[in-house]
Amino acid sequence: MKYELGNMDRYSIAVNGSVMENSSFMKAMLDETVDAEKLMRAVKTALDYHPLFKCKMSYKKQYYLEDNDNAEIVLFNADTGDRPKEYGKNTNGYLFQVCYFENTVSFEWCHAVTDGRGASRFFSTILDAYFGVDLPEIPKEFPLELGYESIYDKSVKPIGQVKQPAGFKAKDLKTIANGYKCTSHVLKVETAEVLRAAKKNDATPSAIFVPLFCRAIREHLPENIHNRNVSCGIVVDCRKPMQMETMHNFIYTKVITYQDKFDSYDLPKLSTVYRTILDLTVLPENLIWSCTDMKASTDILYRLRPLALQKVVVRAVARIVKKTMDNIGFTYIGRVPFSETVKSHMTDFCFRSWPDIGDCVIAAADLNGTLILDVCENYADKGIVDSFINICEKYDIHLKKSETTIFEQSNLRL
Repeated sequence: MKYELGNMDRYSIAVNGSVMENSSFMKAMLDETVDAEKLMRAVKTALDYHPLFKCKMSYKKQYYLEDNDNAEIVLFNADTGDRPKEYGKNTNGYLFQVCYFENTVSFEWCHAVTDGRGASRFFSTILDAYFGVDLPEIPKEFPLELGYESIYDKSVKPIGQVKQPAGFKAKDLKTIANGYKCTSHVLKVETAEVLRAAKKNDATPSAIFVPLFCRAIREHLPENIHNRNVSCGIVVDCRKPMQMETMHNFIYTKVITYQDKFDSYDLPKLSTVYRTILDLTVLPENLIWSCTDMKASTDILYRLRPLALQKVVVRAVARIVKKTMDNIGFTYIGRVPFSETVKSHMTDFCFRSWPDIGDCVIAAADLNGTLILDVCENYADKGIVDSFINICEKYDIHLKKSETTIFEQSNLRL
């Protein structure tokens, strides 16, 4: 079986090996030691429910996915720091990697297969199968519509969209050149606290955390620079507003810029600005317009021939875009989509994303009433996260730092 890829899928292939490469990381901490044979059976079972993960990457005039001919599954007995930093060539062509160590199972994948929402569902099925949760019959058909391509329509006009100003220049906040490494700060807070703050301010968790983190960064920017704006790319899942549950990538990144005037806003007004912009973003007309524009403007990159020229051009573009598109990123998968049985066996969860654009990304997930934020950054000034914690404290959001480690991303290599 062959599966066509869309622009969002091809993007992840094109930036492979560049500074914008991104393979997000998830890890489940369990209340028991992992049984390797049982985990192997669970992964094989999950593949039948998620056909895109059953594939290898192929190329003929254009990249596509095709069945991996029942190639052997490879699991690695390794902790996070010691796991292989490359997969694909050492996973028999599969575009994901599963590791286990003591009581943990970790999972990472190439975004050419799917986005964080699609990947978390695959991981959920693995854990369901592992713990013996009854699974439905394998569907005869799967939702495999392409994201942007399925809603492409040049006739649709946007509603209330305002171009956001640029953020500060990357050179104005000193960073550390770490390759695919970064400092990861795990912050936790009771979800109820965040929801109370959101309700009080008529906001959402994203509309609170993003502007407050931008304020924290501004506390560490030089006072004398011309532009002290902080731009943030917020990942938006297009499935629900477009009523299309595809297994392919279907996300859009909305940039919102914190501006000087926002310093005088109280939290209700500040979060209202962000919530309003995000609410407008997910209107069907605006998503159609945004996705159509993104596809039209990037088509040429994925059609460059020969392929070697495409790789050279994309790598050059990636170096520029990483430092100019956004200052930070924010991605939130919401409540982890695990069954109650699985959650009863989970003691902790990690969702982490290396900063492929800008020098910091916040990845957030909710497990059993605890909101977990993983802040990955490469700033020379390590006080920004503490400033964020202190700012949140003022609004009765009591973030606790549970772990700070050096994390290295693993990447697809074929």
